[in-house]
Amino acid sequence: MLSALILVAIGIAAAGLSSVLNDVAWWFMFMLVTLVVLLAAAIVRSTARHRVWASVAGFGAAVASITLLFAPGTALLGVIPTFATFDAFHQLELAGTTSISAQSLPADADKGIVYLICLGAAAIALAADTVAHQFRTPALVGVPLLALLLVPSLVRAELSNALVFLLTAVAWLAIMLFGSRPRRFALGTAAAALAASLVLPLVLPAVEPSNAGGSGSGFTTGLNPIITLGNDLRRADPSLALTYTTSVPGGQYLRLTALDNFTGESWEPTATDRVPGNGVDAIGPVPGLGEDVPRSTTITDVTVASTLSRWLPVPYAPESITGLDGDWWWEPDGLSIRTESSNARNQEYEVQSVDIAPSIEQLVAAGTTVEPGLERYLVIPEDLPAIVAKTAREVVGAAASNYDKAITLQSYFRGGDFTYSQDAPVEQGFDGSGAAVLGAFLEAKSGYCVHFSSAMAAMARTLGIPARVVVGFTQGEPDGAAGEAQGVPDQALPDDAPATETLYRVSTDNLHAWPELYFAGIGWVRFEPTPGRGTEPAFAPLSQDDPSTPDVDESVPPKPTSAPTAAPTVAPSLPPEDTNTDPDTAAPDAAAAPISPLPFLLVLLVAVLATPWALRLAAGRRRLAAARAGSTRAAWQELTAVVTDLGIPLSSSLTPRQAAAELGELLDPGERDALNHLTAALEAQAFAGASRTPVPVDELRIVLRGLRRGAGVGARLAAAVLPRSLVAAWLPRPVAPPVE
Repeated sequence: MLSALILVAIGIAAAGLSSVLNDVAWWFMFMLVTLVVLLAAAIVRSTARHRVWASVAGFGAAVASITLLFAPGTALLGVIPTFATFDAFHQLELAGTTSISAQSLPADADKGIVYLICLGAAAIALAADTVAHQFRTPALVGVPLLALLLVPSLVRAELSNALVFLLTAVAWLAIMLFGSRPRRFALGTAAAALAASLVLPLVLPAVEPSNAGGSGSGFTTGLNPIITLGNDLRRADPSLALTYTTSVPGGQYLRLTALDNFTGESWEPTATDRVPGNGVDAIGPVPGLGEDVPRSTTITDVTVASTLSRWLPVPYAPESITGLDGDWWWEPDGLSIRTESSNARNQEYEVQSVDIAPSIEQLVAAGTTVEPGLERYLVIPEDLPAIVAKTAREVVGAAASNYDKAITLQSYFRGGDFTYSQDAPVEQGFDGSGAAVLGAFLEAKSGYCVHFSSAMAAMARTLGIPARVVVGFTQGEPDGAAGEAQGVPDQALPDDAPATETLYRVSTDNLHAWPELYFAGIGWVRFEPTPGRGTEPAFAPLSQDDPSTPDVDESVPPKPTSAPTAAPTVAPSLPPEDTNTDPDTAAPDAAAAPISPLPFLLVLLVAVLATPWALRLAAGRRRLAAARAGSTRAAWQELTAVVTDLGIPLSSSLTPRQAAAELGELLDPGERDALNHLTAALEAQAFAGASRTPVPVDELRIVLRGLRRGAGVGARLAAAVLPRSLVAAWLPRPVAPPVE
């Protein structure tokens, strides 16, 4: 019955995932795995002598059921996994995470996602069964249930379902009432939980993002940063994402990842496994870069704030990175820097990168050539609206080279007919980066960087130009130069002095997406179609003036831009930097270690969990001290308290001699003799008035050790975490059997 209640509770909690996933077929798969695990554990528990075998059986049933459902062809008899089975599981895991990154909400539960869901079902069922049966603490079933309930709210706060939460709480209370033999204890625990939920929010500090010193609350890129980019841009208060110093005039774009797979639902990065030896100490060559393309080496020092990301913000194209913590590696195609086990947050590192500067002549000379191996950068989804290709052809007209077409497309978007708006796509229902929204965007002529970059990349592909979308940051805002920081104004520097390094502050308002197009012999080149954002790329001018454009002298190099074009939005309100550089008078740097409530909450949680153990330990020491002073009653009270904590059934109506006879069956002969001596001492003190009779404390310890050993590890753990003797006064007294 207890297992059935756990099954019902898990099923109710899993129903909350319906706000995240489409259809209901996944729920039946989830419940099938849960049922198999709980049923196998219950069957073995009813026959095995030790409860641990039930958990082993549940684990085996979980492995067998998941193997049968997802990879039967790779397993022995369809249920016994092999090495090929685990390879199949790894592929399913990759497919599931990739699908999660690519889809919008609610997502379609494809095979990869259902596999991940069933893994969660097995883990939750095993955890709930173990704590309820082996540890005999049904109250702890609420922990895996709560983890399952929190999934929708962790994806998006408004996806949580209050009704599902309430019904799950009712099911948990039923588990408590049925599984906890002392009903009053269950009711008391439920009442305490309710009181804590009402009182703790009033006494705990508010959990708010910390912007101390400009560290900011940052943002999370997720598995596919383009999916949430719009929401990150629309956040009311921008926060600091990172700072960097560079000598490049006007600053640098910093890339996170390149999205080259246009599925129709969204642009997404191609899942790639790590290649052995591709650490960041020496990054591979720039794809497609010819030897005659001008280039220079730049050094960029980056300090990331509260940016949670598996990708590292770096300029293109990185050659080497030093100073990173964790395991990072580079992807061969996009030269993106990524990790599986680390994070970009609070990283400080130096990037040596290649600043590529092709000339217009070289870009034009690339013509319309598409080098072998780039076919996937030309793939167009079947549901791409016809207006995309039609508009592309109309815009480029008779342009001959891919460069001329790219510049014409960029000018089309930035020429004044389109407007930048973060809200219009949401209000008009075409937000996102999928193929279906591009038609509405081209008609509305209003959107933000996701729409402009997606549209230009898709249009370029329809024209036969390899294209992809990149997500990262624009240059940010300059925040002083190295020369000024040392009291030397820029104009006082000699002409041949090294380039001045400038500090740039990059906020979440600088999150951006832009297209990259490929040119034969040059490689990937950035373009900027979004009006009012970032800067257009500046290419080396033609060696001679073009007579067809008398108003423009192409032979004169363009002046470097001192700062990026401001977006038509409110400038980010970032905290000022601390300008006090005197180490003797400077205040402690709050930004280096922002105060977080998490340690306080962890300490509070540990304190709450340790309180019953501490109270029980104090009570036991107090009784043992009284026993050493001559109180056999205190010794017997400690014995009955341990019996209660271990869950050993013993009626309170029994006399000490009767209780000793029942407990003696659980002990070895030597331990049984010690218990008889303790009983005799108790009777002597109680009936003969022998107040000075010495109490056999050592023999009491022998008896307690034997009872604990016989109860098993699970019972001992439960006795330590939730000692029942503390609430013995609440426990109903068992009714003595009638005397015939």
